[in-house]
Amino acid sequence: MPRIYPPIWCQNPSCQTCTKFDCDTKIIKLFSPLKEEKLNFADSNKKIEITSIAIYFEYCQRLAKYYLLFPQESLMIVKNNFVNFSTGEPTTVEIQRIFLDMLDHNDPNAPTDGVHKFRMKFFLAATKKGKGYVVSEKGQEEIKLSKKERLELITLVKSFCQKLKKGEIFTFNKTDNLLRCKYCFLPDCEQI
Repeated sequence: MPRIYPPIWCQNPSCQTCTKFDCDTKIIKLFSPLKEEKLNFADSNKKIEITSIAIYFEYCQRLAKYYLLFPQESLMIVKNNFVNFSTGEPTTVEIQRIFLDMLDHNDPNAPTDGVHKFRMKFFLAATKKGKGYVVSEKGQEEIKLSKKERLELITLVKSFCQKLKKGEIFTFNKTDNLLRCKYCFLPDCEQI
């Protein structure tokens, strides 16, 4: 997937001539004051952003835990430091969506298709639409969702959120897929 929300300091959002490590480090440092020390979803009204859930099910549970340590809502720090590439305007997406861009880095081989498809399926289920599209460097892919699949996905997401808020999810395993580790921006996930 292309980088959709580049930082304002970015001179080349294609990410092909930049030092990804330096950019990622700068973004992590920008958000680090907002990171909680441990998961805290005691407030039952606290939102859990869909990208965090998609990362849990389609990429790496340990990385999902990292995503969950940050506020799960749109914040001014994002609006003030990132733009929507297609409009050139400041963006109002959540920190987790910026982190997803950091996994992709505009690399068509980034193993994030499952995450993007999960997010699209959730949006289709939430809006009760039957189909939508995911666009990547590889082209446009139509995503269809039957009524049964929609109900199964909504049930899965609700169950995950309820368990997380009750503190019933204690383990966040690292992915076995080393390709995903190669694209991960965390220098040491063992400490999460």
